[in-house]
Amino acid sequence: MKRKFVQIVALCLAVGLLLGAGRETAAAASANSNGRIIRVGLHYGTGAIEGLNLLNNVGSGFRFGYYDGSNRFVELGSTPQTAISVVETMNVYYGIYNGYSSYHTAITSSVAVGEYHLQLPGTYSSFAQAQAAASGYLGGFVAYIGGTYYARVGSYTTRAQAQSAQAALGTACELSWTSEYGVSVVATGTSSILFQYDDKGQGTGLGVEPIQVGSEKCTTWSKGFHYPGGFRFERINGGKLTVVNIVDFEDYIEGVVGTEMSNSWPVEALKAQAVAARSYAVSLGSKHSAHHFDICDSTDCQAYDGHNGAGSNTHAAVTQTTGLGCVYNGKPAESFYYSSNGGASESVSNVWSSNQSRYPYLVGKVDPYEASAGINNTWERSFTSAQLISRLLSKQNVRGAIVSAAVTAYTEAGNPKTITFTDSTGASYSVDTNLVFQNLGLPSFRFGFAGGGGTGAPAPTTPSSNISINGSTMVNGTAGLYAIDGNGGITALGGDMYIITSSGTSPLGQGANQNQSYVNNWGSSAVTINGTITFSGRGSGHNIGMSQWGAYAMARQGYNYQQILQFYYTGITVGYV
Repeated sequence: MKRKFVQIVALCLAVGLLLGAGRETAAAASANSNGRIIRVGLHYGTGAIEGLNLLNNVGSGFRFGYYDGSNRFVELGSTPQTAISVVETMNVYYGIYNGYSSYHTAITSSVAVGEYHLQLPGTYSSFAQAQAAASGYLGGFVAYIGGTYYARVGSYTTRAQAQSAQAALGTACELSWTSEYGVSVVATGTSSILFQYDDKGQGTGLGVEPIQVGSEKCTTWSKGFHYPGGFRFERINGGKLTVVNIVDFEDYIEGVVGTEMSNSWPVEALKAQAVAARSYAVSLGSKHSAHHFDICDSTDCQAYDGHNGAGSNTHAAVTQTTGLGCVYNGKPAESFYYSSNGGASESVSNVWSSNQSRYPYLVGKVDPYEASAGINNTWERSFTSAQLISRLLSKQNVRGAIVSAAVTAYTEAGNPKTITFTDSTGASYSVDTNLVFQNLGLPSFRFGFAGGGGTGAPAPTTPSSNISINGSTMVNGTAGLYAIDGNGGITALGGDMYIITSSGTSPLGQGANQNQSYVNNWGSSAVTINGTITFSGRGSGHNIGMSQWGAYAMARQGYNYQQILQFYYTGITVGYV
């Protein structure tokens, strides 16, 4: 997770570094807000920060304001200064803390931004007027407090320092500060305040955007990652800074695709990822509304590192599928995905005990494609008897040490469904595999035991890949094939299909590698060895929905993104979400 105090760089066209006269605007649309906007949390909760550096070393500076209820940027002022920092209005000091150079309260240094200021008499109707008044004093700056412009001078860490400066100023002024919601913008590495904002707890926060010049979109660097759009800094309940990326939805999707997959992957796999990411994001809604944003940047929602991983392929994948997502019964599907399944996906009811009727498209099935990706996704995890009891069996009154374990039931997809443990007294204790997977933190849902007995998971029958007519093999697989309906409509073949035979119906193969599957390298049971029982498995993730490596393999075999999605999400269609 990308937290703490990090540095940001914005890229646009170069201009000078002198602080110029600000400009006031009516509610103006963000440069990236031509379509749907999404609010992505970057720093929040325990990861909220005290100071964040913004560096625009080739651009035209920044503008300050706030985002209204429709996520439109309302400009209050601007600066061509290209090295700024946003800090909470407390006594903060510039220096290195936890490996990052920024402003912190946990250190002291000669560069301090104090919480006390001097305020000049009167109020102003615009940023330009307040700036003109403040510029007559060393250390003068514009403050926008509770919806009104003021001119202020200096930043002092103690009341005594502020009072001494007040006496020396030689003009009428009063001691001032902000509330616990106050935010200051300073020239990075200095004590000079450029702008101050206090929404008095109204929840708007400070908006900061790189100034757009021409048609080229600006991006903003953050600890090696660069983001499109703007940023909102808010002190929720008077706490540290919550930082949110306010970004065009399609720009966000391109960031997810480049983070979750690689730009070097086949475009059809990237398209499948883009479509799944869209419907998943829409289905989440405003998951993090308590922190005043929609979706976070971690795998708790979807991994998003801005546009670092973006390139020509990810851009093509997003633009060629703009607005499309997985749809079931007219609604966006919760299109979960993961890295790899090790040979079979799994039904959501078996992994998370969800009501399967709510997710008919999240059904486990044997995956004949993923193996051809050639990845090494095997793993082993060992646990002592004490660990198994404390994490899994603490409520079952275990009589002695655990001495053996076995898979005693399998799902229809061939993944373990029930694990039975036996203690030294011979007593047995059965646990649903979803608890084993979650409580032991296993890498995937497909596993057995290392160094044990049994034959492993039963091998589900895989359908033939040959499609024959009158006994003669005509084609191998369905890739590139189409069906013509009674009205003359043409539809690409894909997903789960069946062929009518003399004895009924049979599943239809979907590629030359249909029968190529993983060979299990584990047993269905094990005994304690050197005080531990070792689980062995394959895959990475929860096994629900689309395997990313499976999508990669299918794309390499010639399947398009719709066929990929319809294989992993049973019964969905691709439509606008």
